[in-house]
Amino acid sequence: MNRVQSYKGYNRSFANAIFVALMLALSGCHQEEKKHDIHQPTPAAGINDSINHHSMPGMDNTSGNEMPTDTSTSETHWNTLPTNRIVIARQKLTQPVFAETDFTITGNGYIAFDTRRDRKVSVRVAGRIEQLYVKYNYQHVHKGEKMLELYSPELNTYIEEYLYVRQKTNDTVLQRKAEEKLLLLGLTRAQVQQIGKIGNSPFSIPIYSPVDGYVLVNSSPAPIMGNTGNSSGSMGSGMSNAGNSPTAIQGSLLTDNSIREGIYVSKDQTLFRINDFKEAWGIIAFNKESEKYLYKGQSVTISSELLPGKPIQTTIQLIEQLYQDGQKFTQARVYISNKSGNLKQNSLIDATISVPVKSMTVPAGSVYYLGEVAIVWVEVGITREGSHIFQPKVVKTGYRSMNKVEILNGVTQNDRIAMDAAYLTDGEAIIKY
Repeated sequence: MNRVQSYKGYNRSFANAIFVALMLALSGCHQEEKKHDIHQPTPAAGINDSINHHSMPGMDNTSGNEMPTDTSTSETHWNTLPTNRIVIARQKLTQPVFAETDFTITGNGYIAFDTRRDRKVSVRVAGRIEQLYVKYNYQHVHKGEKMLELYSPELNTYIEEYLYVRQKTNDTVLQRKAEEKLLLLGLTRAQVQQIGKIGNSPFSIPIYSPVDGYVLVNSSPAPIMGNTGNSSGSMGSGMSNAGNSPTAIQGSLLTDNSIREGIYVSKDQTLFRINDFKEAWGIIAFNKESEKYLYKGQSVTISSELLPGKPIQTTIQLIEQLYQDGQKFTQARVYISNKSGNLKQNSLIDATISVPVKSMTVPAGSVYYLGEVAIVWVEVGITREGSHIFQPKVVKTGYRSMNKVEILNGVTQNDRIAMDAAYLTDGEAIIKY
């Protein structure tokens, strides 16, 4: 009996202990709720206590789940927004500066021959090339240097006529006319005099370079020749019968328009072009953003890889739009003096153009480009810890250089923006502006 009473007393004590523990737990929870309520700021107090705002551009156009107005803003709200709308960071700030700035436009290009200085070397009679002394493109030749030897039945016929008149008659007028005919067909006076001394027609006639320069092997296609009226003969048929007009030689045409020994050339066919290269072209390509600021007569500074430390001053003479390989782009042409001969064909050059502009500018790193749209991160607030709260804002840009970007509109001089816009941007996020 005593054991039963002892067991009942033990159970009663245990139940009382559990009841006390539960009461203490409930009391603690109630105290935590009161403490939490004390720290919740009212809507009006939350603005002053949590965020110190400088400006809130674009806040009045928010909808539904977008950024609220100043009357309902809190630090908790900023932290809950996605990073493509708001970024909280400790980054250096800068402000747009309105001043006169020299923007630098750069372009890359190469040296090319000035085609205005080309001198064509063509044959005035049809024939076959027996010997060719020009072996490669851009070969340098001197004036009077032998370039090739041409066999021409037509030319040989006129030489025979000249020799016949010279040997069989004393008519000076007829002799002079026969000599002028040979000169008109491309022979030099020295060659005509040499033929007169020898007294017979040579098998082939040499053709000499008329000027000093570089040979450009890019012959014109051989023209299709018809009857030549009083021509004396053709390559395969020899002399024609009296009263019949012979057919002129039709020149051979290689796929690359090049010249080789043994090929046939037509009358008036251009074989070579010779350029003295005393003046060169600089062909410069600019990017799409810079091309709209180019104009004829604009000063350009050229630096060549062959002349380091020796800039060349010139001006733009031509701006042309090109369409090549499915792409449209702009090239500028400048004229460069090359009397010293230091510049070479296809050597690389860099062009620099200085453009003075008086406008508002920001550091180049402060602008982030989203395709055709440019944005900056504008400070819209500060947290309790001193971190800056940034919001993206669209700006319209003008001139752009390596260090600065011209801002046409979108921000004011009083706005404070982040120095490094790319650092605040998530590469995989779609910025909402």
